[in-house]
Amino acid sequence: MPKDKGPDYKIIRELIEESAARYAMTAEGVARVNDVKSDMDQDLKTAELKIYLDVIFGCSIPSVSWDVQNAVKEGVKTASGYEAEKIDIYIQGVAPEKEIRE
Repeated sequence: MPKDKGPDYKIIRELIEESAARYAMTAEGVARVNDVKSDMDQDLKTAELKIYLDVIFGCSIPSVSWDVQNAVKEGVKTASGYEAEKIDIYIQGVAPEKEIRE
């Protein structure tokens, strides 16, 4: 039988996803965040995140990914109290500078 996740599960999950998206946008080189998916463990207060984003043309993808992971890890902990124990970054596209942060 599946364990009941409780009424707060959806609210906490939305908070984590919105915080991750907001903090990912603070990283240099991110053009836009397309989507954030999360899976969390309420007992351990941990979350695993998948962040789908576009980067600015000419930016180093490894550097952008590293900066996003650091910003999101810190931001999610501050906003929700959950530890982002795994953050996967998926680069979906490259945006020219004129399309930055729409």
